[in-house]
Amino acid sequence: MLGPELTDQLNWADAVEVLRKGHRFPRAAISDMLIPMADGELLTRSAAIPGLGAGTKSVTIRPDNPALSPPAPSVQGLFTLFDEDLGHPVGLIDGALLTFWKTVADSLLGASYLAPNDAKALAVIGTGPIARGLLEGYLTLFPKLKDIRIWGRTQERAQAIANETTFTVAVCDSAEDAVRGADIVTSATASSSPIIKGNWVKPGAHIDLVGAHGPNMREGDDGLMSSASLFVDSRETVLEHIGELRIPIAKHVISPADVRGDLYDLVTADSHQRGEDEITVFKNGGGAHLDLMMAWYCLERAKKP
Repeated sequence: MLGPELTDQLNWADAVEVLRKGHRFPRAAISDMLIPMADGELLTRSAAIPGLGAGTKSVTIRPDNPALSPPAPSVQGLFTLFDEDLGHPVGLIDGALLTFWKTVADSLLGASYLAPNDAKALAVIGTGPIARGLLEGYLTLFPKLKDIRIWGRTQERAQAIANETTFTVAVCDSAEDAVRGADIVTSATASSSPIIKGNWVKPGAHIDLVGAHGPNMREGDDGLMSSASLFVDSRETVLEHIGELRIPIAKHVISPADVRGDLYDLVTADSHQRGEDEITVFKNGGGAHLDLMMAWYCLERAKKP
């Protein structure tokens, strides 16, 4: 099984390009299943892409695990990669490793089209492993970022992340303090109610909503969703299944037609001409097709000497 030992062989620039290349294949067939279990959920996601093969990821999601003594990962599971020609399994990959790299690269690919090129201020909302990865990924691919802020419900955890970086990171007292004036806002929380309000967001900013994976969870409020240009990583996995879009659509705050595109559309067009004051929102919903793309990258890197 490929696990955390592979981390040193992966990098953000390559991971983003792997997903960009993967979206040039035909659209994936996708199937998701989310069921409750004790103290959390079991998520199973499967995908098949002509030319790449197929795969299934099954993970448990336990939001309270990091608070245990000793702490345990909040996401644990496995991804099985299947050969396209003969259908046999060719790889077994640690689910946490794959989720981490896929999730961050997903957001970075969206931002490569939607975020302002001259972004200088970054706000990170959240203090979990994905938030740490987003901080690292954005600082790697957006070198002009100099004003870095972080906010989380537990200030000690936010301070711990700030202390670990080689950049100066300001720990904010509130989400509002972090968001106001930021050119890019990336949020990775397990919030069931909106954290980011539209009237905090500066004109021309890019908002990257990564957390809130369930049907009743949200990170952005109605004001944000109704005032921004909306994009998702995959229409099939987001619109009907994730609260970030499902709830405001059900409330008639927005409609499915307000979603201007997904990653397949952005990669095909290979650009997005953003207006000077245009606010863009990208909902990172994940999906097994992204895991499948990233799994081949992991397997290829593992084979290199």
